[in-house]
Amino acid sequence: MATSDSPTYAEQDFFLNLPKSRQHIIALLILFLIPFVLFTATTIGGKEFQRHDIMQWRAGAESVIDYREQYNEEPLWVENMFMGMPAFVVSVKHTVPNLDWLKKLFTNIYPAFQYWVLGAGMYFLLTLMGFRTLTSVFGSLMYGLTTYFPVIIIAGHTSKFEALAFAPWVIAGYWLLSQHKKKLPGLLLFSVALALEFRAGHPQITYYFFYLLGILWLVDSWKAYQNKEMKQWGVTTSLLITGGLVGILGNADRLLTLHEYSAYSTRGGSAINATEGLSSGYAFTWSQGIKETLTLIIPDLFGGASPDYWGAKPGTSGPHYIGALSLPFILMALIRQRSRMMYAFFAAGTLAIFFAWGHNFAVLNEFAFDYIPFFNKFRAPETWLTLTAFCYTVVAAYGLSWLADYAKEKSSSFKTLYAPLGVTVLIAVFVFVNVKSMDFSRPGEVQNIASQIAQQNQVSAQNPQVQQRAQQYVNTNLKPERKEKANRDVLRFCIIIAICGGLIYLIINQKIPLGAALIAVVVITGYDMISVDQRYVPERAIVEGNVDAERTILSQRRDIDTYIQDHISENTAYPYRVFPLLDNPFNNAVPSYFYPTIGGYTGAKLSIVQDVIDQQNGALYKGEYGLNLDLLNLMNIKYITYRQGLQLPGLRIAHQGQQGVVYENTNVLPKAFFVDSVITVQKPVEAFEYLNPGNINFAETAVVETSANISSTTDSTASAEVTEYTGPEITLKVSRSNPGFLVLSETYYPAGWKATLDGEEISIYKTNYMFRGMEIPAGEHTLKLEFNPSSYTTGVTLAWLSFAIQLGLAVAVGFMHFKDRQSNES
Repeated sequence: MATSDSPTYAEQDFFLNLPKSRQHIIALLILFLIPFVLFTATTIGGKEFQRHDIMQWRAGAESVIDYREQYNEEPLWVENMFMGMPAFVVSVKHTVPNLDWLKKLFTNIYPAFQYWVLGAGMYFLLTLMGFRTLTSVFGSLMYGLTTYFPVIIIAGHTSKFEALAFAPWVIAGYWLLSQHKKKLPGLLLFSVALALEFRAGHPQITYYFFYLLGILWLVDSWKAYQNKEMKQWGVTTSLLITGGLVGILGNADRLLTLHEYSAYSTRGGSAINATEGLSSGYAFTWSQGIKETLTLIIPDLFGGASPDYWGAKPGTSGPHYIGALSLPFILMALIRQRSRMMYAFFAAGTLAIFFAWGHNFAVLNEFAFDYIPFFNKFRAPETWLTLTAFCYTVVAAYGLSWLADYAKEKSSSFKTLYAPLGVTVLIAVFVFVNVKSMDFSRPGEVQNIASQIAQQNQVSAQNPQVQQRAQQYVNTNLKPERKEKANRDVLRFCIIIAICGGLIYLIINQKIPLGAALIAVVVITGYDMISVDQRYVPERAIVEGNVDAERTILSQRRDIDTYIQDHISENTAYPYRVFPLLDNPFNNAVPSYFYPTIGGYTGAKLSIVQDVIDQQNGALYKGEYGLNLDLLNLMNIKYITYRQGLQLPGLRIAHQGQQGVVYENTNVLPKAFFVDSVITVQKPVEAFEYLNPGNINFAETAVVETSANISSTTDSTASAEVTEYTGPEITLKVSRSNPGFLVLSETYYPAGWKATLDGEEISIYKTNYMFRGMEIPAGEHTLKLEFNPSSYTTGVTLAWLSFAIQLGLAVAVGFMHFKDRQSNES
């Protein structure tokens, strides 16, 4: 694309006539200042965001952090949530430091630093692609100020935001390696950027951008085939694969363990439901409505954020708004620009929209869910729109670049813009007219309100009067506000488009300097995006800077938490578990900060645990009392927190607190115990059936999934005492007068746990569906269990190897640069 200016028109371009170096400095200064000013509360105000997910992470990681501080090594196992799970999902330090030190320098001004990384990466990519300075700033602002970013920042999705911030650098690395003659700098950038992308720790976002890389590679391959350059392209492809492998291996310590874990997590399916990966119903829960896609250009068309949101999703904290100006410039690119790479970005962004529709476009997405690798590992299809925002931003940059080039032609005519601007106006008119006929009520909303009214009045929800009251409530209290927000944003969209149209007219007719016009486009885009972003940064989300996650958690300590902490390990070397019924137990990790619970907060629990605790089909909520008391005993639950009035056999009030009651389970089974008999089964479903209330007495009988011949007998002299318990290490003293079977109420996870009896390894059997069991011979023995998966140790070695290769590449690039500089000087 042309960057030279015609002599007459160029004389007016005060900005475009500046040296390139100064243009870049000004551009980067703009991209630096906007996040700095936008988040002054955190950059210079001494405050920070109170992020829900960060607080949940900190609570869940408490046992890991305690172990790390006490033993100065990684525990690899979390013992305070979900009866134990690998720490890779929660918190494990990276083996190779990489650029972590740099990130720590800017921790106190989050999220400005991440915005700088994102903005600089997008700007570098666009300038690398040949766009003008101001066009690159335009694209950087459009992507960098996408409304979805403040939404995930407030939610505490730090890893997602960082993965999106590194994504432009990954694409820039691909572009540098594939489009330029000097391959070594591209190889270095691609491998390092990919390593940082994976290090961000959000594989779902990384997975999305691999689709873009794949489409770009296909387009480049076709171009090489047409130009008969397949040999050179084969070399480039080999370098891309090499750089990709080096980058991926830079995080092998996490990736290998997470890949291993995925087979046993909810992302790997359920043995009970005979599924692999997430169920499609669960995975497609947050599917973007097809009409709702218009929120890419009109943010509050469907209410913006809950509770005003009335779209097809269960709820939302905000749309994926990419700016009103994106539409006309995307249309200019599609109608007037003839670029193969532009179409590649557009194809990737449009495919992402189709995937974002989820169950609303079932023909495609059910097929993808069943047949495309890893597609069924991720949920919330609307997240695909992050890829759309990136790709459509690049397409819009192509459109603005075409406009700037066309405006400099002496024969340029406004008539050439009739098609893209005409389609833009038609879309604006279509939305303006159709917003009048929108229903503004959510699917099933009236029925839900009717059910609440019926419950309060103890009548049927189908009662005509109840239905009428529910409909009236929606019409009177909900629809007017939603309609007003939609109309306001439609009008706002039309005004911005009208201003854009006038500006384009002035550009084409050369009434204003091109540089000034491009600055105006940048200013309009910045104002548009920032004003919408601020809607989704509530004041309550910003707190004093010294109120970190741990202090926030400690401020929530109750007297019942203190009581349990004081008694949880009474007379034992291990802590019992707690069932925090008072605190949304399976979606809240805060109680797990104070003591081990059977719940917590994570997006990827072990599937065997999820099978048991599932409220619909699990075994935990079964029985005449609404809870499976036999299972509570087996799960080593000594305390239950709840309100006054919980009456269950075996429970007594241990502490009456100001904010709840602590109930003690007097029938709790110890952490380790011997059984009198063993039932062996071949299939997990058979073992699961025995978990139902009243089927067996877990204190006497164990259900083992094995084809081996295992048995146990009554032994009145048998004993099993836990002498050491850290989570990843457990030591027991066991004694029997004859061989028997030991049950350990610790979660079964075969990938890394090793048991030794007096120094010799023995088998660990999957027992009672989700726990561990071991055969113990007669006599007194020392039993040790340790968690140290080989996938982690192998990953550590590969990560250091990757780092060494990248360091070598950096030295080579530096040497080449020095050599080229000497050659030029001579």
